[in-house]
Amino acid sequence: MSEEEVTLVDESGVERRFALHDAFDLEGVAYYLVEDVSEPERVLLLRETASGLETVDGEEFGRVMSALEEERVE
Repeated sequence: MSEEEVTLVDESGVERRFALHDAFDLEGVAYYLVEDVSEPERVLLLRETASGLETVDGEEFGRVMSALEEERVE
C-alpha cells in the first residue's frame, strides 16, 4: 500500500506536502500522523477540530502516541 500525500497550508500560508502515515480516532477525536515530504525527519501529529487541523504537542502528544503504540486507537 502506498502512502497518500496531502497538501496542507501552515499558519504563514505556505503549502507543504505530507505523506499520511496513519489516521485514527482516540476518545472521539480524529488524529493524523503525517511526514513532511521534503523533510522526512519532520513528523507531525494533527488533531481534527471544527476549524480545521491543529498540531498536537506536549502532554497530549505523548498520550496519543502511547495509545497508538499500544494499539488503543480505532
